[in-house]
Amino acid sequence: MGKDFSCSVIIPCHNEEENIAECIERIPKMGNFTEIIVVDDGSTDKTKDVVQKMLANPNNLKLISYSPNKGKGFAVRKGFDEAKGDVLMILDADMSVPPEELPLFFSPIAKGEAEAVNGTRLIYPMEKGAMSHFRHFGNKIFALIFAWLMKRRITDTLCGTKAILKKHYERIQMGRCPWGDFDILIGIAKLNLKMKEIPIHYKRRRKGKSKMRIFKDGGVFLRMCWYGVKELKLRISMI
Repeated sequence: MGKDFSCSVIIPCHNEEENIAECIERIPKMGNFTEIIVVDDGSTDKTKDVVQKMLANPNNLKLISYSPNKGKGFAVRKGFDEAKGDVLMILDADMSVPPEELPLFFSPIAKGEAEAVNGTRLIYPMEKGAMSHFRHFGNKIFALIFAWLMKRRITDTLCGTKAILKKHYERIQMGRCPWGDFDILIGIAKLNLKMKEIPIHYKRRRKGKSKMRIFKDGGVFLRMCWYGVKELKLRISMI
């Protein structure tokens, strides 16, 4: 059954010239066709140039580039909207989730075991330096909140790798979350999709700089929690 599905891997990136070529090359083939879409989110380095040189090989590689930087959530939407695959995936260019583990996300959907898959970094031991203790604690707290909101088990809300059937993505309202993760998770809950969590081996970034800013982004996390309460709790109670 898995061979009947095609797959689109979306790589949103900003200033990832040191990582993007290796990231693309390490993506395995999945289903009957694997499309790779790099979304250059207003990079000021040579990310776009690196990808352009790779466009002829493989021929399933596409590039979307724009300026100025508009954030990961916007980049994910652009990539998903352009994607042709049946199964849509997000992969961070820093390869903190190894590209070789993408088939773990594709397989449950292809086999009919899930309609969406969420990665979790908090099950397997992490590589040293991959996540600070503060971020680890914060991720656990937000996971508990969203498990309550979604009425299902979820251990990690912000793992950069997620997968969903395109036909379901097209019914989800995007644009509230700067990263896209909470929009997708809330959409999964509202559509009552069958979701599976997949543990991944979380690696530290080896090149380039992280785009996550703990204290500034902490306020965004809280707003997303309130958004989840309004969409999944208050709206239901008013019906």
